[in-house]
Amino acid sequence: MFRSRLCKRMPVNSEFQMYLNILVPNWTTLGILPLLILVCYIYINFIHSYWKRRGIPYEKPYLLTGSLWKVFSGKRHVGKHLGDLYRKFDGPYFGIYVCGQPYLVIRSPDIIKDITIRDFSNFEDRTFACDKNADDMAGNSLFILRNPEWRSVRVKLTNIFTSAKIKQMFPVMLQIAEDVQHYAETHNNEIIELKDLSSKYMTDLVARCFFGIEIRSFVETKVTPFRKVCIDVVNVTIFRSFCLFCYFFLPKLVSLLRLKFLNTKYLKEVFLETLSIREKTGFLRNDFVDLLINVRKTFANTEGLTFDTTSMVSQAITFFIAGFETSSNLLAFTLYELSLHPECLEKLRKEIFKMFPDETSPLAFDKLQQFTYLDMVIAEVLRRYPFAPFLNRNCKEDYVISQTGFKIKKGTPILIPMDGVHYDPNYYKNPEKFDPERFRDNFKHFTSTCVYLPFGMGPRNCIGDRFAQIITKVCIIYMIKNFTVEKCHLTPDPVVLNPKSPFPLPMHGLKVKLRKL
Repeated sequence: MFRSRLCKRMPVNSEFQMYLNILVPNWTTLGILPLLILVCYIYINFIHSYWKRRGIPYEKPYLLTGSLWKVFSGKRHVGKHLGDLYRKFDGPYFGIYVCGQPYLVIRSPDIIKDITIRDFSNFEDRTFACDKNADDMAGNSLFILRNPEWRSVRVKLTNIFTSAKIKQMFPVMLQIAEDVQHYAETHNNEIIELKDLSSKYMTDLVARCFFGIEIRSFVETKVTPFRKVCIDVVNVTIFRSFCLFCYFFLPKLVSLLRLKFLNTKYLKEVFLETLSIREKTGFLRNDFVDLLINVRKTFANTEGLTFDTTSMVSQAITFFIAGFETSSNLLAFTLYELSLHPECLEKLRKEIFKMFPDETSPLAFDKLQQFTYLDMVIAEVLRRYPFAPFLNRNCKEDYVISQTGFKIKKGTPILIPMDGVHYDPNYYKNPEKFDPERFRDNFKHFTSTCVYLPFGMGPRNCIGDRFAQIITKVCIIYMIKNFTVEKCHLTPDPVVLNPKSPFPLPMHGLKVKLRKL
């Protein structure tokens, strides 16, 4: 009424008319708007009452972020936040919300075992999903694949991580470990960044083993393109944090926005070039490139699936990302903890010297399994700093938890928080204490009862766990045999994890003083 009278009293051009329409909105719209807000409010409250309606204890959600407000706001690392929630609740499980999606968080080791092992067929898929058309590298990776593709690929790839196959790459590990030793000698009595040392070691290793190229990160003065990709893997930016969060919690948004886990153009080119040379010349290096070529030749299954070149590149990049950052963290945190605990360092050095009665004696692959105390140290580091913040599974069909009778509805995502389980005093005495001795006689007990989960559990555990531990052990042996690492005024104690990364990335680095023996 007001608008029509105003228009009759004065001449207006079309541009002014459009402005007037915005300035004086239709009263019908004004009437509908409160109703829409009310409907949205009721709908959100209905979603956020999912666990309450089922009688499950839950963490009170915020409007948009759900139960992860501290993570969204950058106040708390996602792994530590889930660990906090784990310790807040009692009982075998509790509920949380992530952007409106209900998640069931498991606390009971018995239920963890049911989900990951006994009833694995109903929880065989992770909650991650990726549109292969948007990101063919991530979409074809073993980490994200779903059945039946996952099972077919997993069976074939398992054969390339046997001890015999890894042993073929052992000379490469020794060569690069010697590069680390020479690098350390040039920085004697200096403060070094352990993350820099460990990432260079892993850069050279994954380049040789997974892509068949030689990178000398400890010698090169300039950052090579391959080294830059390795740096980008752990580089924390707002956009990368957003992408990783979507991959972990909002897989539908990954497909909708066509997000990519990592820019893999350069890695793809490198692998394809190496593949082309190998196929033309028949040259063999007994590395993962050769093993993947053999998988492609022998791949066969009853579902008509194929293991083509795209799949080969995808697995190589998956191994690169997982192997690089997992092993890099493991190596850096192991040296860091040894710098804080000289008594453990000395005990480990005695074990190493015992294995090398003669300084010129080479390290043999078959001797690695005899480093008992080193295994205990690594196990304790993995307990304290697991690479993944949680395990996740998707409930394939309605499932009744035998211990309680609660029915998990089809499609419900499941979380198993690493920090919560690994720091539970019911399973680990004085969990905040670095104590390798806890694994002397109890390692099999911890794994069999599903309270030790650094590489996952069940058929969908990490396929490269043995490789990651072997390459870490080689470097640790070379370092501790010749050097000591000491706490200095720049060494963080305790470590504060960067809340913008889902992985255990130290906020202020891991600096220690290096001294040659």
